[in-house]
Amino acid sequence: MDAIQELFKINLASLSISMLTILFALKAIAALLEWALEKTGMETKWMRNKREEHTLLIQTSEHLTALQKEYLEGFARFDKKDEELRGDIQKLTHLFVEKEIDDLRWKILDACSALSNGRRYNREMFDHIIHMYDKYEKILEENHMENGLIEESIKFVREKYRRFLEEGDC
Repeated sequence: MDAIQELFKINLASLSISMLTILFALKAIAALLEWALEKTGMETKWMRNKREEHTLLIQTSEHLTALQKEYLEGFARFDKKDEELRGDIQKLTHLFVEKEIDDLRWKILDACSALSNGRRYNREMFDHIIHMYDKYEKILEENHMENGLIEESIKFVREKYRRFLEEGDC
């Protein structure tokens, strides 16, 4: 019991200061020892681990730099390919629109030619031809193009259709 009472009499402030002083002294001695070993060319396990960690950190930084460069180059290639694909899609779209226009134009002109040569059409055929012409005009408008090639032909078809509706016979 006396030993326990003696522990309560210890000055905690002076004990704390003494412990901190000892720790600082040990740290200073370790630093001095490390400096001396470094100057003599000797290496401790702790110094070797520290050097290896530093080397590993430098290598990791270099690898990250290389990966970033590769990423940026890949991204630039991706942008270039993306632009090429966009250009190809625009070309294909233009070709498709041109083909659609040509097909509709040919069908309308063929129907007009058949009508002018005496072929008889029913109401559904006239409606179909006029519908094709409307579709043709819509495609031209959407693509900022102008007609001018089959206007006279569609006028002829519409006149024949008007006569068909009035007389019931073309």
